Amino acid sequence: MILSTSQDLLYVILAICVVWFTFFLCWLLYQAARMLRNANRIIETVTHKLELINEAVQFMREKIDHVSKNMGVVSSMMAGLAEKFVVGKLVNKLEEKIKNNERQKSSKSKTKATEGKKK
Repeated sequence: MILSTSQDLLYVILAICVVWFTFFLCWLLYQAARMLRNANRIIETVTHKLELINEAVQFMREKIDHVSKNMGVVSSMMAGLAEKFVVGKLVNKLEEKIKNNERQKSSKSKTKATEGKKK
C-alpha cells in the first residue's frame, strides 16, 4: 500500500476516524443501556419497597380498626357497668335517707304519743 497522494492519506485517516467514532458510539450506547438497566432495577426496588410499606400500613389500619371496634364495645359495656354502679349507690343512699326519715318520723310520733298519755 503505497500512498501516492495526500488525498490517499486523507482517506486512510478518515477511515480510521470513522472506525474510532463507530467504536465510541457503540461504547456510548452500551453505557446508556447499562445506566437505563440500573435505573429500571432501582425503580423496581423502590416499587417493591412501596408495596411493602403499603401492605404494612393496611395491616396496621385493619388492626387499629379492629381494636377501635372492640374498644367501642368495651367502652359501652364499661359505661353501662359504671352507670349501674353509680345508680346502685345513689339508690342505696336514697333508701337509707328514706329509712332514716321514716325512723325519725316514727320516733317523733312515738314521743308525741307518750307525751299525750302522760298528760
